[in-house]
Amino acid sequence: MTDSNAAAQREKRRSPWFRTGLNVRYQETDKMGVVYHANYLNWFEIGRTEMIRSIGLSYREIEEHGLYLPVIDVRSRFVQPARYDDRVWIYVRISGFSPLRLEYEYEIRRCEQGEAWSAEPAGFGEEAPLPGTLLNIGTTEHVWLNADWKPARLSKAAPEAYARLAEWISGPKPANRQEGGHPDEK
Repeated sequence: MTDSNAAAQREKRRSPWFRTGLNVRYQETDKMGVVYHANYLNWFEIGRTEMIRSIGLSYREIEEHGLYLPVIDVRSRFVQPARYDDRVWIYVRISGFSPLRLEYEYEIRRCEQGEAWSAEPAGFGEEAPLPGTLLNIGTTEHVWLNADWKPARLSKAAPEAYARLAEWISGPKPANRQEGGHPDEK
């Protein structure tokens, strides 16, 4: 296998789904009574931030290494609207990973009556059926940059962070991955 083929294989590995939840706040809705479209991007950020925390990293810690991870592409497809006080789950997983880039997939789902609700973070198998009614599907693509806004390889600039992300994607599924939670609480 050539180096470029190995890189392509590495980039297409996916992590398990991670979930966190929230209740739709009144301020997130518009005059039509549905969640204003830009709030889904905030929810994407909440999901990826909580997922990164759940594996023992934080964006603040990464930035202390002089690295930034700006969004360079975002896509969002609306399937059904969310409304005030809906309980929604934010599902996120890493869908592409290399020393220079990170890609995420998102599904926003409404918790329906009768489904067990928890806003606590939780992990799910890669292909497990996700509970809830699908509201939104999205993706974001990010690139690692140094303090001079030049591309930076995470594997060289922050090897511990790179190793942790690689383990999350391809490593064994530890028991605490199913429990989720904030690393400061463990």
